[in-house]
Amino acid sequence: MGSNQRLDLGFLSLDHHECQWFMLRARRIQFTLRIMCGLKPKMIIVHSMGSRRFFVVIATKMLTLVRSSIFFALGTALVAFSISVARAQYTPVRDDGQNGSASGGFTIHPARDENMLLNPGKGWVQYYGTDKYTRDYISIGYTRWAWSVVEPEEGQFNWKDIDGFMGEFKKYGKKTAFGIMSVSTGLGNYVTPKWVFDAGAVPLAVPDESSPTVQQIIPKNWDDPVFLAKLKAFVKALGRRYDANPDIAFLDIRSYGNWGEGHIGMLKAPGIILTPPGNLQTNYLLPYIEAFPHTQLMIVWGSSLYDEVYDWAVAQGCGMRRDGILSQWSKDGSECFRAYGRHPAVFEYCDGYEDMKKNGWWRPETLTHTYFQGGRPSYMQWNPKIFEENREFCLRLGNYVGYHFVLEEAIVPRSLKNGQPFSIQWRWLNDGVAPLYEPCHVAVAMLDRQDQVVQKRWLTDSRPNNWEPGKSTIERATVNFEVLPAGTFRLAVGLFSDQRDANPVYRLGIRGGTGNGWYVLHENLPVDP
Repeated sequence: MGSNQRLDLGFLSLDHHECQWFMLRARRIQFTLRIMCGLKPKMIIVHSMGSRRFFVVIATKMLTLVRSSIFFALGTALVAFSISVARAQYTPVRDDGQNGSASGGFTIHPARDENMLLNPGKGWVQYYGTDKYTRDYISIGYTRWAWSVVEPEEGQFNWKDIDGFMGEFKKYGKKTAFGIMSVSTGLGNYVTPKWVFDAGAVPLAVPDESSPTVQQIIPKNWDDPVFLAKLKAFVKALGRRYDANPDIAFLDIRSYGNWGEGHIGMLKAPGIILTPPGNLQTNYLLPYIEAFPHTQLMIVWGSSLYDEVYDWAVAQGCGMRRDGILSQWSKDGSECFRAYGRHPAVFEYCDGYEDMKKNGWWRPETLTHTYFQGGRPSYMQWNPKIFEENREFCLRLGNYVGYHFVLEEAIVPRSLKNGQPFSIQWRWLNDGVAPLYEPCHVAVAMLDRQDQVVQKRWLTDSRPNNWEPGKSTIERATVNFEVLPAGTFRLAVGLFSDQRDANPVYRLGIRGGTGNGWYVLHENLPVDP
């Protein structure tokens, strides 16, 4: 083994406190490895995508040849031991006597779970259909249709394609999202139905080399009265069919611009110009807002000309999406930031993976540090090829997108006296880039040995929607269970979408979860008579 060859001895994933503990002992570990094995270790620390995680690589260059494999094995064993000690220092239950109950309390630092979690209102968006990745990695399914496909004849609707797509993902327990386009190069002659032009809308033939028909017929003017009347009637019918559907995560508004993106890119014909902001607001956005009062709508950013309209739409309850990220046409995704703190945002890539690599646009660090900070998305387009070549990156990104809740600390009682209230204190970390926009209710419960709820209490003052990304939030609660049978129980916490749900639905980035969604804080909590 040559003297300049690097050798990685160990890899750590630590939180802030673990990292501090480990580095305090780094010199001792370095000295021991040098004496025992002739190694000069170097601690390489890389801050993770989340604000509270550190990745530590323990690497070395050989000072001399390692002549004894026994010494080398001892050195690497020391590194492994150091890792286990660092873990052990921050996962036990310890008694600090600070709890308000008569018996004092335990301060708990749950062990971190680095697995990618699937949670409501965030995550990977899979386009066009299910596959082998859907069950384990995907949050919602997504697609787009031409208006002409959904309403081939006036007043005759092809709902079966939409219902079938939703049903395909529902088999996996997933929600869906979609958009209906009136213009989209690459889809043939008529994306707006032919019958709209037959009814009097003025047509314009636009060259389209990406389509087998080599052209597409679109409205000559974006304010054509016949076109707008037919469009509004269609949107009303769509709303009657799908508003408040629990299987729909969000609905795009895609009636204006090429691909429904609110711009006229690739529409190469004389006289095509952007429509005035007032027309976009009144005749394209407002009909959807009126037809879908109970559905999360998404506005696709297309031009800075419409920034005031986008602000208005967000005030009406719409989220934002940015199509075309990681490209020469997109800087940092900050067009979506106007929705931050109020409604979710969605990111879509500019192109396929191979083309992004070919053009030099695929840069994971730019995606996480520039785009995710600029636009704070709750949803991100899934690409299976990107996942297959960047698996660990995508798994981390799956937690980083949207919110990611981690219980950093809990102070709970050591024992309970029947019928008497007790206090709990929590420290929650949102280790994602956005708040939670979905309903969420926190509960504590006493579980039996089969993880069945004996009693449950809602923490009505807990506000998960206010847990800001990148920050820790301390909350306190007083809990009073009714009279319990004497014995020991498991004290657990759970996060629910609806108080009528049987079990918690939100997954936390900690270990100790039960099969029915609770997280155990105390394995043997005695209840005195």
